[in-house]
Amino acid sequence: MRKAGLAGAVRRRLPAGWKLALAGIFLFLGACLLVLEYTSRNNGGLWLRDFDVLYRAGGRIVSGQPVFQPARDGFYSYKYSPTAALYFIPFSLFPLAVSGVLYWLFTSALVLTGFYLSLSLVFPGFRSADPGRLALLLLAAGLIMGIHIWAELTLGQVNHLLLVMYIAMAWLFVRGRAAPLSLLWALSLFIKPFGLIFVPYFVLRKRFRELAWLAGFTGLLFVLPALFYGGAFLGWQHAWYSEIAVELGKKADLFQAGNHTLVSVLARYSPLAYLRPGPQVMTVYEYTVLGLVVALALWLVQKGRNVKNGAVLDFAFFLVLAPLLSYTNSNGFGMVELAVFLVLFNFGKLRLWEKVMATAAFLLIGGNFYNQLPWERGAGFYIWYDSLSLLGIGAILLLVTLVSVRRRAVL
Repeated sequence: MRKAGLAGAVRRRLPAGWKLALAGIFLFLGACLLVLEYTSRNNGGLWLRDFDVLYRAGGRIVSGQPVFQPARDGFYSYKYSPTAALYFIPFSLFPLAVSGVLYWLFTSALVLTGFYLSLSLVFPGFRSADPGRLALLLLAAGLIMGIHIWAELTLGQVNHLLLVMYIAMAWLFVRGRAAPLSLLWALSLFIKPFGLIFVPYFVLRKRFRELAWLAGFTGLLFVLPALFYGGAFLGWQHAWYSEIAVELGKKADLFQAGNHTLVSVLARYSPLAYLRPGPQVMTVYEYTVLGLVVALALWLVQKGRNVKNGAVLDFAFFLVLAPLLSYTNSNGFGMVELAVFLVLFNFGKLRLWEKVMATAAFLLIGGNFYNQLPWERGAGFYIWYDSLSLLGIGAILLLVTLVSVRRRAVL
């Protein structure tokens, strides 16, 4: 009886263990910052080179300078909207070294937020779940997503910020919070337009209130740089559109190694890679694949209307699809996080072949561990892994898993 009473007392305290687990993750990421800063002292300390671009843009817009200065900035030039530069003004108020630390801690907090929101969506009862099982699943999710999180932290990018915005949108969607959802959505569009992929989904679900709020917030954010540039802001917004066009043009070749788009991966691993048909045939091929994707998305959304909490898989599906359609590099594939949580925390509901498919997807998504190898070998491993688009293949396998479980109306 005494033993049972002691066990009961421990169990009553353990549900709060998830808070300790998330706090532990934050402390671990903070410790990594200290270790990397110490070990990089001979090279001037840890360099968050992509954050430098954001920091510089925030300072420039405050002083009314052009945020786009490619001739001066070279490779590390600003490529987002002038509106997005406004988001980084608070960081530009501090010295760069201090802001780098703040941004690391900010991104670490985003990691925790993403994990918490994903847990809330895919496993609402996690607060009272077995702490041991929960810890193992969180560890597994951390290992799968680790490379993507690490890239965000060591480069100071915005991909994880976008990811958490999208997961928060899903969280607000299931709670019917139209205005804050649309504000996050609009804010995200001025960083990268990935979020446009959700527009057809909201139309299909007849969530016109969110779309109306989105239009209003987007219009307001579009003109906001006028506070610093006056009427010239239109020219800088146009320059941003030009930057997007340049980025898209860099990976227009479907047979280019490292092109992770769905149409490229399918083409490079099919007879088309050997036949190399002309541009007219390839155009027909592209539109055929995109048409099939649209039809699949329509079916998936329709099939999930009667599934309890089906919107979670809907959002997970579109988030995995976003980097596969957008000509992004490997850093954008952190968008799979919600799908990873959904499949991982429902692994027992999968059939054997689905488990094999999901496991292969997890290994490919988290397998490019080049940062953990000696630099020369790591660079070679990354180039090989990236050239084969193994990350893209992993994302496709994850999509297949989601479609299969939706076909059975499991999730």
